[in-house]
Amino acid sequence: MAVFSAGKHVLAWFKPYWLRRWRGISLVILLTILSIAMSTAYPLLFKYVIDSIIAGEATSTSQKFIWMILGVGIARTFTRWLLPSTRYVMNLTLGKDIKLFHFDSVLKKKPTFFNKFRSGDLITRFSDDIDGDLKLSWFANSGIMRPIEAGFTLLFSIAVMMTLHWKLTLIAVSPLPLIIWIMSKTESIQHKAYLQRQESTSQTNNILESAFSSLRIVIGYAMESAQGNLFKSNIEDRKSAEERVVFVRSLLESVGSLVNQIGLVIILFLGGFYVVNNIISMGDFYAFIAYMSGITEPIWTISWFFVSINVAKVSVNRLEEIEQGENRDVKTSTIDSEVESLETKNLTYKFPDEDDDVIRDISFSVRRGEKIGIVGEVGSGKTILLQLISGWLTPDSGSVNINNHSLHTLNDESKASIIGYVPQEIQLFSGSLIENIHMGRLTDFEIDDIKKASVIGDELSNDKIVEQGGIGLSGGQRARAAIARAIYAKPPILILDDVTSALDLNTEKQFWKALKRFNPEAMYLVATHREATAEVMDRVIWIEKGEIYKVGTHHDLIKEYEFYRDLFAKE
Repeated sequence: MAVFSAGKHVLAWFKPYWLRRWRGISLVILLTILSIAMSTAYPLLFKYVIDSIIAGEATSTSQKFIWMILGVGIARTFTRWLLPSTRYVMNLTLGKDIKLFHFDSVLKKKPTFFNKFRSGDLITRFSDDIDGDLKLSWFANSGIMRPIEAGFTLLFSIAVMMTLHWKLTLIAVSPLPLIIWIMSKTESIQHKAYLQRQESTSQTNNILESAFSSLRIVIGYAMESAQGNLFKSNIEDRKSAEERVVFVRSLLESVGSLVNQIGLVIILFLGGFYVVNNIISMGDFYAFIAYMSGITEPIWTISWFFVSINVAKVSVNRLEEIEQGENRDVKTSTIDSEVESLETKNLTYKFPDEDDDVIRDISFSVRRGEKIGIVGEVGSGKTILLQLISGWLTPDSGSVNINNHSLHTLNDESKASIIGYVPQEIQLFSGSLIENIHMGRLTDFEIDDIKKASVIGDELSNDKIVEQGGIGLSGGQRARAAIARAIYAKPPILILDDVTSALDLNTEKQFWKALKRFNPEAMYLVATHREATAEVMDRVIWIEKGEIYKVGTHHDLIKEYEFYRDLFAKE
C-alpha cells in the first residue's frame, strides 16, 4: 500500500531529530515496554485468582497473586502518569527542534526564495504543519510510539487468547481484514483531503496578512466587498476539505466500534455457553473478555496511525519544500578597516524567466562622505539598483566592491555592519519603538541622538507600542522609524529607497540637516523623486531604462535638461 511508502519517507525525515534526542526517546521506549508488560499481565493475574476462589482454593498462592495484582496496579498507575508526561515533554522538545531548524533554514535562503513563498504560507507551515492538528511535533514521538505499543499489546493479547481458546480467538480477530481493507480504500481520500486543507489554510493566512497589513488601501479603494468574497471563497474551500477529513475519521471510528460491538456480543454468547458446559473456566472467560476488550483500543490506534501517516506525509512534503530552497552562499570575508569607497562595475541584472535586462552595465564610484542621488522615472530600475548595491540581489554580471573587496564575498554580519538599507516597503514589528530600532543589537549610542537624527519626533516615544506592520502609524512615522533602525549602528554606507517621500517638506529638510550632523562621514545612496532631497546630494545619477543616462549635480541637470525638470514637476 502507498501508506508504507509514505511511512518510510516520514520515518527517514524524522531520523536526525531522533538521533539528537536519543536519551529522551530511549526513556519513552523503556516506559512503553513497562506499560505493555503490566497492562497485558493484569488479566492473567485475575484469571488465576478467580479460578482459585471458585475452586475453593484460597491458598497462600492465590494470596500471592492478589498481592501481585496490587503491586502491578500501583506500578501501572505510576507508569500511566509518567509515560504520557514523558511523551508530552518529548513532543514539545522535538517540535522545538523542528521549528528551530526550519526557522534557521528560512533565514538562510536566497531572496528569490521569498518570491515563491509568501509569509502567510510560511506561517502555516510552522503552525499547522508543525504545531497544528495531528502535528508533526506530536507524530515524531507519540504518533510513532503509540502504534508500536498498540501493535505489541495486540500481538501479546492475541497470543494469550489463543492459549485460552483458539476458536474464540479466531472469531474475535476475524474483523481485522475488513478494517485493513477499509483503511486501504480511504488512503487516497485522506491524503487529498489533508493536502487541500493545508493549502487552503496557507491561502487563508496569505489573504488575512494582505488584507490586514493594507487595511487603509482596502478601505480607501472600497475593496471590502472584493476582499470579503475572496476570503469567503477560500473559507468554503477549507470547509469542504475539513468535512472530508471529518468524514474519514468518523468512518473509521464508526466501523471500528460497530465491528467491536458485534464481535463482543458473539463472544459473550459463545463464551457463556462454554463456561456453562465446563469447556473453559470462569477465570479463562474473564481473561478472554478482558483481552478482547483491550484489543479494541490497539486496533483503533493502529487504524488511526494509517490516517495520521498520510497527514504527516503531507506536512513533511511541505516542509521539504522549504528545505530544498536554495541557500545563500556562506561567506567568510570581512572588512576590518574603515570604509573609504564603494564602486559598482558593469552591474547587469534581469528577472528570472525574462529576456530584457532591468539594470544594464552600470558603473560608478562613491567616496566616504559623499551623497549620491538616484533619479529616474517609475520603472527605470532605481529600486533594483539599490537592492543590488545592498546585497539583497545578486547581479547576473558585474560586481559591487567596497574598499576593493567584492560585496558578495562578505559574510552577513560584516555586510550588515557596513550597510544600512531602508527599502520602499517598510516592515515594522510588534513591540516598542526602541525594540524596532535596535532589533536586538546593543550599541553605545544614545537612542535620543538617533531619534534626533531621524527626526522621529516627540509623538513617537521610546516606549510607544508599534503594531505588526506599523498599523496605527502614519507613513511618515513608519519611514522615520525605519530610518532610525538603519542608522542605529552608524553604518558607513546608508541606502535609502525613496523613504523621504513620506515626509513633509519641512521634516525632509530637517532630516538631512540632522543626519549630516549625526554621521557626516557616511556614504549615502538615495533613490528619490523629491527635489528637496535631490538638492542636497553631491551628485545625481540619472537612470533611464536601466542605464545611466546622465551624471551631475542637481543644479546643473535641472538647468540643462527639460526632461529632468519634468521628473520633479510631477511631485
